[in-house]
Amino acid sequence: MKAFGKGIVPIIGLLVCGVGQAGSGPVSDPLSLLGQLSHAAHDRSYSGTYVVQRGSEMESSRIVHTHIHGEELTRIEVLDGRPREIIRDSKETRCYYPVQHKIRIEKGYTRRLFPALIEVPYEQYLRFYDVSRVGMNRVAGHECQRILLRARDRQRFDHEFCADANTDLILKAVTYDRHHDPLETLLFTEISEGDSTSPELLKSTYPDSNQWKKVFFPPPVADHLSYQWSIPALPSGFSQVLQMSILSSAVPGAPFEHLVFSDGLSSFSIFIKPLQGEGFRPVQARLQSSALSYYSGTVGQHRIVVVGEIPQEVVTAIGQSMTITEETH
Repeated sequence: MKAFGKGIVPIIGLLVCGVGQAGSGPVSDPLSLLGQLSHAAHDRSYSGTYVVQRGSEMESSRIVHTHIHGEELTRIEVLDGRPREIIRDSKETRCYYPVQHKIRIEKGYTRRLFPALIEVPYEQYLRFYDVSRVGMNRVAGHECQRILLRARDRQRFDHEFCADANTDLILKAVTYDRHHDPLETLLFTEISEGDSTSPELLKSTYPDSNQWKKVFFPPPVADHLSYQWSIPALPSGFSQVLQMSILSSAVPGAPFEHLVFSDGLSSFSIFIKPLQGEGFRPVQARLQSSALSYYSGTVGQHRIVVVGEIPQEVVTAIGQSMTITEETH
């Protein structure tokens, strides 16, 4: 997620109600159902091409996922726009940007990658979403069961998954707005499951990248004065999963704070930066771009930006509620 721009596991119980069962209605054992979706994405081998659509923007990627010597391995190649590649193993995620000759290395922070969108603890989903089956569909030539996670409050969006009727693998994921219009859609256009995968397919296509610039994420914490912030309008169920201080050439001046909150399905970021000569007029801007809501304002001598996959009024309330409680080193 770019600063000030736009912008995240065990089976429980018996498998009483399989995803592959047709029909609609409430799920009698939602914990087992969520466990099936999670394990299918992590434990099975699959390869294929999927598309991400946000508003009028669309991007396709090729994915290979398998286990070699007991280690879960994933390789994703972005097929549209500037070339990018993601290689993930049990230790780290490496993102290759060949145009910039840069590698982003992520450790200690694991972003969710489609189709592995459900993670433990599954109970967190049941606190804020009602789980139900809403019929069958067909994606990439595969019959799939539609599973709706309907938000119990107005602080988050509804999510729908379509899981392969035979393997439980999520083939399609949709985030809906308040009017049940799709904000973001991810779906396979072609997929092959269960095939043995050559180790060569999991290797980077950029073997000569040893001299590329390496950027570590989260970055080292900058040594500077920071502040404790109070967020009275923090939505229930969202917990802080990341906090860091960043010195960025793209955002000159003093370091800025980056906080990330998530409820397991949706997330939002808060960026905090000292104004430092920008003036102290109260600038506010609000917009919603695709599945991302955005708010910008000022608190004292700080610019606050909140951006994330939650309703616009929630993002605005978060930003407007923030206050400094104490200064710390």
